[in-house]
Amino acid sequence: MAKKSYEKPPISKGDELDIEIMDLAYGGDSVGRYKNFTVFIPYGVPGSLVRARITELKKNFASGKILRVITESPAYTKPVCPYFGECGGCDWMNIKYTAQVQYKHKFVKFMLEKSAGLPNVEVGQPITFDNPLYYRNRAQYKAAIEDGVVKMGFYRARSHEVIGVDKCMILQPKINEIAAVITKAFNERKKEISLYDEKSNRGYLRHVAIRVNMKGESLVTFVVNGRDIQPFISYAAEAVRLNVQGLKGTVLNTNTEPGNNVFSDREKTIYGQPYITERAAGIDFNLNSSSFFQVNALSLEKMAAFVKENIKPGAKVLDLYGGVGALTLPSRDKFREIFVVEIDTGAAQRLHEMTVRNNYHNVTVVNGRAEDAVDKFMNDVRITDLVIDPPRKGIHPKILAAIRRSKIENIVYISCNPASFARDINELKDNYFVAEVQTLDQFPQTYHVELMARLEKKKAGREAEQNARPHHRF
Repeated sequence: MAKKSYEKPPISKGDELDIEIMDLAYGGDSVGRYKNFTVFIPYGVPGSLVRARITELKKNFASGKILRVITESPAYTKPVCPYFGECGGCDWMNIKYTAQVQYKHKFVKFMLEKSAGLPNVEVGQPITFDNPLYYRNRAQYKAAIEDGVVKMGFYRARSHEVIGVDKCMILQPKINEIAAVITKAFNERKKEISLYDEKSNRGYLRHVAIRVNMKGESLVTFVVNGRDIQPFISYAAEAVRLNVQGLKGTVLNTNTEPGNNVFSDREKTIYGQPYITERAAGIDFNLNSSSFFQVNALSLEKMAAFVKENIKPGAKVLDLYGGVGALTLPSRDKFREIFVVEIDTGAAQRLHEMTVRNNYHNVTVVNGRAEDAVDKFMNDVRITDLVIDPPRKGIHPKILAAIRRSKIENIVYISCNPASFARDINELKDNYFVAEVQTLDQFPQTYHVELMARLEKKKAGREAEQNARPHHRF
């Protein structure tokens, strides 16, 4: 159905209106209607009636802010976090978890129909957490000074202003504990504190990154705009060493470049070792400050199992955007060869060291951009299966073109963004058939959803089947 266009919207900026919340949008906002005109409103719950102020007006939609709730939705639940609505970390903590996962499932179905033109693809119900809190194993804090007190926290919603957070309800408790130790140390040396300003590229402390594993061990990284360690960082690092059980290392990461990249590749160890070991799917992974790894080891095991189940024994597997090989290495005994391509030098180096240390003779690690390596492997190695887990923006166009030209029979596609996933499927649907899509709720309390899909090379006579009826795989 084409979008309705209005000659003159029925509302004006600044209006205070009673608006019924009808739906949720991918991106986190709720979708309201006023005289059939769409209004996007943060923190609305479908099924509620709210009084909202119109803050922005466009030709076909508006944005608003809730002033008060008139009628509460049956899907509403009281947020357990006092910072909800101010901190930008969570979008849906006021929505019951059962409702959250159903909307995420709906997002994936909608994107496949809208962007890929595939309304009949069967999408599995989300795999969920038993406890949708305290699941994240990594945090990147910003520091700020509020009323003369140093606080650690995160960006406010829709801004680059930092809000201090004493306890985050989606972080593993060990991270909150370590953050409290560092905050206390900073305040004991607050006269020495120098905080980075991203507009001027001046100041010293940019981020504090904390990573923990399933055993409760931890790695703390201070990201700074400078080459030398300043006294307040030394003091905080020593406080962590003395007060945190299970600490494996503290690191100084030097990032002097403007922009929003958190880490650079220049590090020196303050204490212990510059990595932490996480065991998942039967493999010990050494993770440094910047290593890409899933935010929860249990969800990673679900993804690795999906890869293993959907690739035949004896396959030659190309793992693009491979990180530390977490998706494919657990199946190394099943596959004939695995080629992991990863752009991050530290992650690739640690993966290579692990393969040598454990005599994984059938694993080859390539440090480089996936789009630069893909043609060589497609043409020279005779890859049979592809595993791909791209960033949120999706698969690089050069890789999509190479896949279309290839003879690869089977693709396992892991995605953290249903919009870019559906766009990529649209590019591949003339050559590949979507055999299975399974959703995974890796990020409770947010709109984000992970999905796992298997694509099969199309064969004669199957071109029309995808649109004709759902495809079931058991």
